[in-house]
Amino acid sequence: KNLKFIGVTAVEDRLQDGVPDTISIIKQAGIRVWVLTGDKTETAVDIAKSCQLFTDTTTMAYATGATDAKDAEDRLLKAHSALDSQKDTGLVLDGQTLIHALNSMECRKIIYDLGVVSRSCICSRLSPMQKLELVKLVREQNSLAITLAIGDGANDVPMIQGAHLGIAIRGKEGTQAVQASDIAISYFRFLVPLLFCHGRRAYRRVALFLSFYLYKNVALLMCD
Repeated sequence: KNLKFIGVTAVEDRLQDGVPDTISIIKQAGIRVWVLTGDKTETAVDIAKSCQLFTDTTTMAYATGATDAKDAEDRLLKAHSALDSQKDTGLVLDGQTLIHALNSMECRKIIYDLGVVSRSCICSRLSPMQKLELVKLVREQNSLAITLAIGDGANDVPMIQGAHLGIAIRGKEGTQAVQASDIAISYFRFLVPLLFCHGRRAYRRVALFLSFYLYKNVALLMCD
């Protein structure tokens, strides 16, 4: 009241170069991609479509706006039935639904099953601790799963520290994520050579080293 409207300003948050191609390659490798964000659901879905996380052929299911634990479970089960037996699938969750769902062991199991059924997932309106809880959920439900978290801001720090491998992107949002991460990269597209080249080579080198290390011990014991 009693204010004079002068104008509107906007901030454009562009995607980095190579993000759609990177996500496409990661999905082709069989890696499931979850985007955990604090943005509104509509904004998160639009960004997911612009970076090719969701395509025109993606079968999408929503489990958002739950009011209690029973409502959250019903929405999750409905989403699971919609995605089951489909090929290219996408899931959309929100923080309000997860507030009720994460307190129930049945709902936690359904969320993990949805993650297995869907090729990609958007979780919107999340707090930093909810991001961490989702990482813990995957590790809890499948002890053999390997989790990787990547972020660039202070609100991603709990998630980065909770995953098996935490990767930070150096940006304009401070250095908290870089300091808390295992590996820091400058651009999101560097994730492809990091995973498929350097990561595989490091795995093979460590495996080879361990093999010779065991034989070395056997040789020393036999000589003694």
